Amino acid sequence: MAIFRNTFRTTITAALLLTCITTGVQGEIVQVLVRGEVVTGALRIRGNVICVECSLEEARKARTDTRTLYQFTHEQGQMIMEVGTINNSQSWSLFAWPPQIRVRAQGNLWQKLTAEENLLKEVEITGLLNNARTLDILAVTIRG
Repeated sequence: MAIFRNTFRTTITAALLLTCITTGVQGEIVQVLVRGEVVTGALRIRGNVICVECSLEEARKARTDTRTLYQFTHEQGQMIMEVGTINNSQSWSLFAWPPQIRVRAQGNLWQKLTAEENLLKEVEITGLLNNARTLDILAVTIRG
């Protein structure tokens, strides 16, 4: 009977511990509507576009006070963004080094993101990050 009680107590303790650990890891889950389908697990990246058609090295020389600069490269060019917040930092951390990310986006989204009038304004990118280090941009919101 004592063996059964110890086994039962150990099982309950392990179950409670596992429940506490998994609920503590949960973050914000973003759902996005893409072509009529709901997509779960999108990233929401907020930051400021620092420069367009410049290199990461040039941006780092100009802004020595920040370490969160990322180069986003699209078929229409590249831009440097100072990333402030990311809703799913665990997913992002798998892809954040080196700080060069390939981007796929409709032309109008890329143009909105890199427009001169939006430089240094706060922007929010909603997208899906795949395991080929490519960010598929689904939406761009200018906040500032």
